[in-house]
Amino acid sequence: MTGTDLGAALVAWALLWGAGLALFSLACRLSAQQPRPAREARRIAAWQRASPWALGVCSVVATAGVLLLAFTG
Repeated sequence: MTGTDLGAALVAWALLWGAGLALFSLACRLSAQQPRPAREARRIAAWQRASPWALGVCSVVATAGVLLLAFTG
């Protein structure tokens, strides 16, 4: 695996995770009014608290991928 392949894989991974987080956030906003069992509500709340950290990791990974693409390609 070359640096270009790794960079492309990192960028693709970060974009996929970022899109998933965006879709999750949208779904949470659209279904916020629906009653939920306590266990499910706690799980969703935990994911919502972790989403900014996960988005930060995605941006760092995407930046690393872009840098790999720029300097090895």
